[in-house]
Amino acid sequence: MDPALPEPGPIIYADTMEMIMTTNPDKWLQQSALVMRITGWFICLGLVAMLFLYPPGFLWGAHPETFPHIGPAHPPSPHEALHPYLFMLGAMYLALGILLIRGAGDPLANAALFDYTILANLLHGLVMIPQAFYYPNEHAHLWADIPGALAICVLMWYRHPRRMPAAAPNG
Repeated sequence: MDPALPEPGPIIYADTMEMIMTTNPDKWLQQSALVMRITGWFICLGLVAMLFLYPPGFLWGAHPETFPHIGPAHPPSPHEALHPYLFMLGAMYLALGILLIRGAGDPLANAALFDYTILANLLHGLVMIPQAFYYPNEHAHLWADIPGALAICVLMWYRHPRRMPAAAPNG
């Protein structure tokens, strides 16, 4: 080897840290577990908080006097936005959040929770889009719970344990 040339070394990529983090299976599964915990706690606590912090974007038919009305209102629910659907959806999401938190102990064995979370949130978000347009007073959902549901899909898909890249070859 020519002494004037530098010793060959590993190729340095611009995203070396991301490459190292994502090619280590243990690290990938740790990150998948973290995503499960964060998403689970957000679903259990964050969604409840958002019902109070921004009701027009998270409750259908809920428009406190402090929030502006956009367009005509749809027929009111019999319980001032505490329609039974809220409790049904709340129970389903609470169960999902608890299972995500519990499943974070072994993300690979609980990969079906990733699949369910992706599919359920994708379908829920897609169902809400035409409803938000049909009821003009519900447009706030277009920038609140609909993008939130779709963001959960993307996050869970990105860190799905079965999408773990193969380990980098040594050398």
